[in-house]
Amino acid sequence: MNIGLLEDDQPQSEMLCDWLSEEGFTVSVAATGAQFIQLVKNQLFDLLILDWELPDTSGYEVLKQLRGVMTVATPILFTTQRDEEHDIVSALEAGADDYLIKPLRKAELLARLKAVLRRSNTESTDLFLVLGPIELDLSTHTAKVNGEEVKLTNKDFDLAAFMFNNLGKILSREYLLKMVWGIGQDINTRTVDMHISRIRRKLNINQSIGYSLKTVYQHGYRLEKL
Repeated sequence: MNIGLLEDDQPQSEMLCDWLSEEGFTVSVAATGAQFIQLVKNQLFDLLILDWELPDTSGYEVLKQLRGVMTVATPILFTTQRDEEHDIVSALEAGADDYLIKPLRKAELLARLKAVLRRSNTESTDLFLVLGPIELDLSTHTAKVNGEEVKLTNKDFDLAAFMFNNLGKILSREYLLKMVWGIGQDINTRTVDMHISRIRRKLNINQSIGYSLKTVYQHGYRLEKL
């Protein structure tokens, strides 16, 4: 699993990276709010850990941007030295899934982190993905547009479902090959282009339904709400 860490204190950051790496997590670190926002835009994460005190802004403001402007649904664990009740309530109301007061303790951090991930996985077991008039039934592997079934190949369906689950994120061709096809970067990426073009056409993803499946030059693709 991939974790995004926002922490400006280097010793603290290194300690957390060690703890998480020992548990098998991959960690990407940013020291400022601006760097972290860019990190979240460019990568997929299973969980985000935010510190409150930052050099350019506050973790609280970053949290509000993630949940508000960017509509990021990734679980968020908040860490801070602030232990006042109103601070804790503010962070939880702004969208944090859990809150840890520093100094952090390894066992507690890992237990809280795994609990948040378990809750997130339980809540994301919905068998339907809906995007405007498009509905994907994950249990039967069928797609409908305006109630009418649309024939998709298994790979087209898997790719569409993956894009739906990552709305608003830029996904590289190499990453899509790895996650949907399960193959490395040495395979011809035009395979992805062909499948993207097909699901865009078959599912009628365009401005008329309020969504767009865009090609992002030199990066990949992004399914976004207009």
